Amino acid sequence: MNSRLLNLDALRGLAAILVVWQHSSEVFIRNSSIAQHGTELAEFVNQLDFGRIGVICFFLISGFVIPFSLSSAQSSLKNFAIRRFFRLYPAYWTSLFMALGLTWLISDWMYPAATIVANTTMLQGLMGFDNVQGLYWTLTVELIFYCLCALIFAKRQLANPLVLLLFCWGGLSLFIGWQLLEQLPIKLPEMAPTITYIPFCIAVMFCGTLIRHSYVRKKNYWYAILAVAGTFSIPLMVLFLYFLGKPVTEDPLRFALPHLIALAIFFVVLLVPFRPWRSLVALGTISYSVYLFHPIVMRGLNWTIQQSWAQSFSAYSVEVYMLATTLVSIALGTLVYKLIEKPAINMGRHLSRNTENKEMAIA
Repeated sequence: MNSRLLNLDALRGLAAILVVWQHSSEVFIRNSSIAQHGTELAEFVNQLDFGRIGVICFFLISGFVIPFSLSSAQSSLKNFAIRRFFRLYPAYWTSLFMALGLTWLISDWMYPAATIVANTTMLQGLMGFDNVQGLYWTLTVELIFYCLCALIFAKRQLANPLVLLLFCWGGLSLFIGWQLLEQLPIKLPEMAPTITYIPFCIAVMFCGTLIRHSYVRKKNYWYAILAVAGTFSIPLMVLFLYFLGKPVTEDPLRFALPHLIALAIFFVVLLVPFRPWRSLVALGTISYSVYLFHPIVMRGLNWTIQQSWAQSFSAYSVEVYMLATTLVSIALGTLVYKLIEKPAINMGRHLSRNTENKEMAIA
């Protein structure tokens, strides 16, 4: 594997851990028995929003990698769709039904059937349904990006940096336009913040694509510069207005800094030569499963320590539960990867090769 892609695999592993820390710190800091034993690390994680740093890193990596897997010599839209389907959905559906089962067990309650069916698509947020697990909104972003890449590929424009830049700026324009409309005294359709944030995330992903385009071809740097400057000028502007005493969001630092830190981490990993830790690379391999299943681990652990028979387990600082969630999530993620995710990936590759061979035989 290319050393830079190996480094990005390590970054996937780090990003997954950042998200786990964010979510677990948010949950366990609310337990008064735990909070009295120390919350310093949890407060730091929350203030800096480690989760957003991890998610933006994920989006940059996807933008860097996905379009070029589609434009490889052996790719077709059908093969791309088959491989992406088997890469995403089997592990996703497993996490969905495990989350539903846990909800029923610990709450004796179940989501409406329509919500469950909508969640099987990964597009539930766009249809106005709740996410069974909050982090599923990021998979909606991924799916939209895949569809846009497929569209650009079908038009034979995936290697055209100008088209990629226009899609980047298009997402950015939608995001800015909606934020401006919300400031006007007119009634707009109610949308979850994660939905209105999607166009910005798409812009971030196309930044990753243009960075890869410039990095591989050693030219057209201006397209990447314009994409990154345009997109990440938003958090810079939020930061600038905050220091001028004119905040435009409820928590400007918590919005702005994670985006800029994620971009800096991405460039360091991409441009600075280093040999990543094997453990981080291995974690990057299972990062999707860790990402999907850590809320289940977290909810199960949080429910357990609230039971009367487990009160003795609630006498530690928040950091202990963050570490426990991380370790169990890695263990469960490894198991899911070996039993579900990897066999599904191999099935997707097998089916796409068969499709390719049949198309060649017909030709």
